[in-house]
Amino acid sequence: MLWAALMLSAGTARAVDGQVVQTYHLQAGLDVDTAGQVARVELPGEIPAVLNAPAQEAIKHWRFKPPVRAGHAVTARTYAWVDLVLVKRPDGNYGVAVRYVKNGPALALRAPRWPMEQGDGRLTMAATVQPDGSLTDIKLVDSEFSSPLARKQFALAVKEAIRLSRALPELVDGKPVATRMQIPVTFRTRNPSGIAEAEANRPKDPAADARETPDLSGQAIALDSPVQWVAGPPG
Repeated sequence: MLWAALMLSAGTARAVDGQVVQTYHLQAGLDVDTAGQVARVELPGEIPAVLNAPAQEAIKHWRFKPPVRAGHAVTARTYAWVDLVLVKRPDGNYGVAVRYVKNGPALALRAPRWPMEQGDGRLTMAATVQPDGSLTDIKLVDSEFSSPLARKQFALAVKEAIRLSRALPELVDGKPVATRMQIPVTFRTRNPSGIAEAEANRPKDPAADARETPDLSGQAIALDSPVQWVAGPPG
């Protein structure tokens, strides 16, 4: 039997006793009505069908502050990052915990290329998702690299990746709107010891394979989404 553990407050789900079987990190399209209730949930197709109904039930209990136009609340569409956790309970039944993470436009950001052989560090870019889905106003706002050259080259690589990316903008009263974003990116080289020792299993470019491709889409944060999270159900 599947049951849904509903949200209690932002970023917190009711505890589910048992063993975590699988965690899905996904982005769901949410249609929000003028009362701030989630009227429709669009989940990605890669989650098991059996989890769809309990996930939808949980998410529809979320509440948002709807945008206001001309003094009246209007409908909106936003895209929420969700942690969907499947748990096996001690009694043998299964539970589904759904946790709100954040919301904003849906980004399909390209992974940046590695401009240098080594270059561990981090940076944060700012960008604006325009109503047509393009990303503009891209600039570096913070960085931490071992050298100015590394900072410059990695910033240029990320800026180019963002420029070539696309997004699904948020909708207010059925019309797409601009949303400002911050995109933190971490470049890290994994320990080469993780590479298989057997010659037949060695990658052709061990140095390249030891690099962790930054996840831009999952890290992006909406700074001024017109749809603001309020809470899950009381309880």
